[in-house]
Amino acid sequence: MAHKRPSQTPVLIVYVLTMLICMVVFGFAAIVLLDRFVTQPKLARQAAAENAETSQEPGVTEKDFSQNRETILFIGANGESINGMALVRVIPDQLSVRIIPVSQMLLSSVSGTEGTLSQLNEIGGLNYLISGVETAFGIECDKYIKITNDGWKSFVEYLGGTSTYSFPQDMYYKDEATGEITSFSQGAVTRTLWGDDIRRIITYPLYTGGNETRTQAVGELATSLVNSACSQNSGSVVSNIQSIFNVIYNNSETDITSKTFADAREAYEYLIQNSTAPATYRMPAGTWDERGYFILSDAFKAEAAEYFGLVE
Repeated sequence: MAHKRPSQTPVLIVYVLTMLICMVVFGFAAIVLLDRFVTQPKLARQAAAENAETSQEPGVTEKDFSQNRETILFIGANGESINGMALVRVIPDQLSVRIIPVSQMLLSSVSGTEGTLSQLNEIGGLNYLISGVETAFGIECDKYIKITNDGWKSFVEYLGGTSTYSFPQDMYYKDEATGEITSFSQGAVTRTLWGDDIRRIITYPLYTGGNETRTQAVGELATSLVNSACSQNSGSVVSNIQSIFNVIYNNSETDITSKTFADAREAYEYLIQNSTAPATYRMPAGTWDERGYFILSDAFKAEAAEYFGLVE
């Protein structure tokens, strides 16, 4: 009796089903792995880049320069005689330089001794002067610079001078060579003011508004000088920043060292390169008494702290 050959159809069906199941399982696993290790990371990187572009605000950088904020007492001096003073608050992370001009005739006290800042300087030198400013404004000076006339001239030359200052009145000087009285303020719109020019303006003895006008001139000139440096000469200023430090260090009484300069250098370069008008100034408020002394108002102390970003 002949035997029938078994049919191979069921075996073939099982084989095909097994292959299909394997393809589905491994295909799904491949899709999951591709999504997890390729697609999702790529989408995350794209989202992060888009968020960075949309959320970044002016004055914000990937590097945090908030630790480089500092208040500097800047003093122009001829020997022990003060030409002009200003409190300068540098806030590089906000691309801001905030200036408060300081009058020599500001009344203050140090260790129980009362007097104008000029008088305190005569009594106790630079230490008394700094302490007098800190006491009057209630603001601590992180650094100080007391620069000589020669140092000031070189400093202004590196910054590029300023051509945006408007004189408060006609100013006349006696020409030392000819003895003639000449107008110093003529042609202000068409010429650049350099170190000696600026020193003459802030030490001019015949302002009709007296020391108040002189103090305002310090604020306006300092603001104009900083903004001109950033808007017109930023490349030159940054490339010469080491030389600028050398001028300050070699021609000043200062507590700025090579180390502290190196720590702040990148922040200053960032500010100079990324702003065209970072500087503003705030005129101190108070009263002038019959002696010609300036008494700062308590309200301005609070205003100054807020202006400098020292309070929340």
